[in-house]
Amino acid sequence: MTRALHVGIFGGTFNPIHRGHLAIAEEVRKAIGLDRVLLIPAGRPPHKTGQKIPPAKHRLEMVRLSVRGHPDLEVSDLEVRRRGKSYTIETVKALQRIYPKGTEFYLILGLDAFMEFPTWHLPDALKARCHLVVVSRPGFLFADLIRLDFLSKTDPKPLRELDRGRRVRHELPLTPHTRLVLIRVKAHDVSATQIRDHLSGGKRLKNLLPPLVESYIIKNHLYDGTAHSS
Repeated sequence: MTRALHVGIFGGTFNPIHRGHLAIAEEVRKAIGLDRVLLIPAGRPPHKTGQKIPPAKHRLEMVRLSVRGHPDLEVSDLEVRRRGKSYTIETVKALQRIYPKGTEFYLILGLDAFMEFPTWHLPDALKARCHLVVVSRPGFLFADLIRLDFLSKTDPKPLRELDRGRRVRHELPLTPHTRLVLIRVKAHDVSATQIRDHLSGGKRLKNLLPPLVESYIIKNHLYDGTAHSS
């Protein structure tokens, strides 16, 4: 019997993508045994309204440049090509039409984003269609997950053990066919906000970005206030 594909979905604004994003994608891929991880830049992020973000074509190209040398990471322009807001449920439905029947999808998101999961578009439908992989984030605790209604009856002890570094992984059932995978990942002292601040202030980045991405940003003046909107 042929083993079903296991595919990670790692979406985001990627404004810009940096070494921390790539490290998390690789760490989760190895921890779960995924065949590949799809990096999917959002075309119009529904939770980023009012923020100034470089055009999707630039963010997509930066992600494409970033995965060179990472054969198990792939890039999808699915959300960039789609009109309207980039709702994750629509992305998952589209991927299920593209990939072979039986493919298992794992949506990768940070603990900070997952705390807002109930506010997402059709969260129950999303839980039913794919596994959710939640990774640790500085300043957030796994133990706080019991504040979410659908996890309120969860035993807090394993969550506290994750926070204290006594375990690196814990799984919970989501539906009869999907599960929630909690993973403590290595902390990376880098953020997109930090990088944007460095670039706008003319500071050195100290290897926070893949070299090709840094060159692309400088060439296209993406964060120095002179970038074109087209």
